[in-house]
Amino acid sequence: MEFTEKSLVEFTIKQTKAVEDFPFNGPNSHEKIVWHIIRHPKNKKIISMIFVKDNVLTINLKLTADHVEHAITIPGVNHGYHMNKKYWVSVDVNNNELSQEELKNMIMESFLLTV
Repeated sequence: MEFTEKSLVEFTIKQTKAVEDFPFNGPNSHEKIVWHIIRHPKNKKIISMIFVKDNVLTINLKLTADHVEHAITIPGVNHGYHMNKKYWVSVDVNNNELSQEELKNMIMESFLLTV
């Protein structure tokens, strides 16, 4: 399935029952990237960060350190952009070798690690 920015945000929210936030894109921000931050509604911890940079739709997700080391061997999965490289990955959503089920599982892992 090819995701758009909007459909990926909706897919992530549906999986996690979380909320979308834009803390890095306020009226005084000089940020050029629109960061869709998906957070837990109660503790406000970040589950994922969805953004487009250089025409690449990307999602940052938190994983266990062991899972990160395995995941970065998969084409389209890299250490987290602007995140702790030990626990976060960035997935090129429409150009990777993950199944939709594997991506869903990674989103749920991030949800559980940040609850």
